[in-house]
Amino acid sequence: MRYLKSGLSTLSMLAAISLPLLVGACQSGNAQGGLPGLLEKIAPGAPQRVAPQPSTQPGRQANIPQPAPQMPRPAAPSLAIETQPLPGPMLVRPGGADMVRVAFLAPLSGPQAGLGRALLDAAQLALFDLADDRIALLPRDTEGQPEKAAAAAQQALAEGAQIIIGPLFANEAAAVGPLARERGVKVLSFSTDRSVAGNGIFLLGFTPDQQVERVISFARGKGITRYALLAPDSAYGNAVAQAAGLAAQQAGGQLLRQDRYPGDTTDLTPVVRRFAAALRALPPRGLEEPPVDGVDPNLPRPVDALLLPEGGAKLRALAPLLPYFDIDPRAVRFLGTGLWEDASLGSEPALLGGWYAAPAPDGFADFSRRFEQSFGRRPVRLASLAYDATALVGILARRGDFSDEALTNPDGFAGYDGIFRFLPNGLVQRGLAVLEVQRRGSRVIDPAPASFQQPTN
Repeated sequence: MRYLKSGLSTLSMLAAISLPLLVGACQSGNAQGGLPGLLEKIAPGAPQRVAPQPSTQPGRQANIPQPAPQMPRPAAPSLAIETQPLPGPMLVRPGGADMVRVAFLAPLSGPQAGLGRALLDAAQLALFDLADDRIALLPRDTEGQPEKAAAAAQQALAEGAQIIIGPLFANEAAAVGPLARERGVKVLSFSTDRSVAGNGIFLLGFTPDQQVERVISFARGKGITRYALLAPDSAYGNAVAQAAGLAAQQAGGQLLRQDRYPGDTTDLTPVVRRFAAALRALPPRGLEEPPVDGVDPNLPRPVDALLLPEGGAKLRALAPLLPYFDIDPRAVRFLGTGLWEDASLGSEPALLGGWYAAPAPDGFADFSRRFEQSFGRRPVRLASLAYDATALVGILARRGDFSDEALTNPDGFAGYDGIFRFLPNGLVQRGLAVLEVQRRGSRVIDPAPASFQQPTN
């Protein structure tokens, strides 16, 4: 997946103390707003809306309702949507003076139409779970272009949109932001580009800096202090490099070497050869440095860990070259980012035992099953974010509050991809797990936090 400068997020919203939650309200169809001091739940429920079973005792976490696996499900949510063909304008449950209008900006035509339609389907699924006739969803096509996104936002704002979900790309968000600010309307963008955050734009995405900080913080607890980085020369690679240097320093370690390679290179052999030679020139690890868990102390290693912010076929091509040029995974721990969220990586021996930070996988697996049962196809990875965003907006709409204060509640929210909260600068902070690559997929070796009341690293 290319670096979208965009982002994602999901709200199955479990009930936990102090987190304004989003789950039970969605399943039950109860429009009474949230319980004070609880994360309002918008649970990943079946279209039959299985009754939630929250704990009502103060200080205890509510149970997350689980849909009965054998219950029949409709092929798709039965939403009241105008029957105009995409990508024309649509309005879900239009009308009414008290209607809360929610603009949904996504590429519904053009090269990214498949992604945009998956996002829209996920949003409709959340709206169906909300069961609130007062919420109107206004999908508008951006075609993935900033000028089209601006026109789509202008149209939705003229129709009374009170909050905007989307758009997908950073240049689109930059074009939409000023128009929304003129009306005092907040934007929940799927972008991960920090440069567009703030001034009413809140980012939903999984930013690489948080993933890097999380995995390096965990590695430091295992005795790893000396780091190296081999990254593509791209916006994504630059973001990871900046984050890695800062995270290593904050963890009491050092980023001793960082090399880049052209993102479009097809032959990584000379890249790895040069990088390995540079590592061999580094001073050896001192005897006074703490031991490192899980590596062979008898093997020479110029660094303790190597960060590889690459994914897919490029990562699978890169990995076997590392031990070939004596960067031995038995002595050097390989670290990754969310791009490693790929079950096929277990087939590459050099990556076995590697660590990366990402949302706990169970949440998206649950969402994926729910989406497939409703629409007959598997969702793209970003789709859970659209569900979360729509569920969050639904809860805030019931309270009639889309203010900065409501969006930046310090206790945060919980979704399919774990807990998250918006910061005043428009960035999102997420609770991530640390996973280890194994032959049959990855396993969680350090769980994601369940609350922002405890450390996230």
